[in-house]
Amino acid sequence: MADKHLVACEQDHEIATVLKHFKKGTSKENMEKMQNACRSWKKDGGAKYKPKNRDNFYKYLQEKGILGKLG
Repeated sequence: MADKHLVACEQDHEIATVLKHFKKGTSKENMEKMQNACRSWKKDGGAKYKPKNRDNFYKYLQEKGILGKLG
């Protein structure tokens, strides 16, 4: 799988790209919330969010209501 389809939870530029995709600000608070969501998604063993790619991360964010918690 190409690197552009993956999300690296610990890299600020990756998290900022996700926030910008959803038209959310890149405040410190939003960055931290998104990084925590990313870590949770990576640990989630459910088949619903596999493979662990960008599309499934976006799906996870929407289904878990995480985007509504961001400023």
